[in-house]
Amino acid sequence: MKGVKYDGQKPDMYLLPPLATLEVGKVLTYGANKYSPDNWRKLEGLQERYSSAAMRHLLAHMSGEANDEETDMSHLAHAICCLLFKLEDELLGQSEEKRPRESVSIEYTESDNPTESPSREWGKADNEKGSVRDSEYFVQYGETV
Repeated sequence: MKGVKYDGQKPDMYLLPPLATLEVGKVLTYGANKYSPDNWRKLEGLQERYSSAAMRHLLAHMSGEANDEETDMSHLAHAICCLLFKLEDELLGQSEEKRPRESVSIEYTESDNPTESPSREWGKADNEKGSVRDSEYFVQYGETV
């Protein structure tokens, strides 16, 4: 029996470095227990405040301090959390407008099957409308190629 899974358009999440990702998860868990799981979303001036926090953690790390004094967890993991919050906020468009999180729905076809392709492709040419790179360009510049 041969299974089928259409995930050719999905990112390869196994590429995330596991030890670093685990450290970020620990910092997120600490924050969720101290405040609440989504408390960071409710802050006024989120972009500026997390820019400052990320910089403080980076500067502490650059000064030779490996771990945050309060949590005894990596300054780098704290900085990454701050940057993830900023990125999530930016991607959701909450910097300019407040809107609820929308679910993402993607349709897959037989051509999305990566085993049918001789090389690891995302299913479309990099410059083809609707490709991952086209989407990244749109997020950055607000227009498609």
